Amino acid sequence: MIAGATLVTVVRHGEVAGRAHVYRGAQDDPMTAHGMQQVRALALRLATPAFDRIACSPYRRCHEFASAYADETITPLQVIEAFREISFGDWEGMTPEEAAHLDPTTHRLFRASDGCVAPPGGETVQQLQARVAAGWDAWLQGSRGGHRLLVTHAGVMRALLMHLIGLPTAHTYRIALPEAAHFQVSVLAGEAPILLNLNSCAD
Repeated sequence: MIAGATLVTVVRHGEVAGRAHVYRGAQDDPMTAHGMQQVRALALRLATPAFDRIACSPYRRCHEFASAYADETITPLQVIEAFREISFGDWEGMTPEEAAHLDPTTHRLFRASDGCVAPPGGETVQQLQARVAAGWDAWLQGSRGGHRLLVTHAGVMRALLMHLIGLPTAHTYRIALPEAAHFQVSVLAGEAPILLNLNSCAD
């Protein structure tokens, strides 16, 4: 870490209640007890130096843990709308296979395009990237050192990697981000962000 740089740890929520491997964007399911344990173990392991600020998505699978952890550690918490998961519209709660069967052409374009095709009633990856980038830049504005924690979603994490290191939009779904995955980035004003590590898990 360079002197004056801000370390940011970005964590995906853990196991979520309900069907697994579905398009769960705006569908506001909570984490399971195991999921909470996954993220707690990861946060405790990575809290060196201690987190001095926490932000999270407004959705329950992120906010419930972030709120409890912030209270426990007496750390300021911001719930930031920009860090909510992408909306999958009519595909919410479906597996990719079910969505592809329902609308094969749109699904193929959504997964293979440069991010400009949305699920019916949902968001494009380009729209996700724009709001996540704006939220990130606002949250980090004026930062000078310290260690921040962001609890969010796989889609948001991919959008951040596009924003921070220039990941091509067409490669969005080529990064595996399992439950309680994380990455860490060093942010220094006037310098390009540095990705320090990617995709370690708590268990």
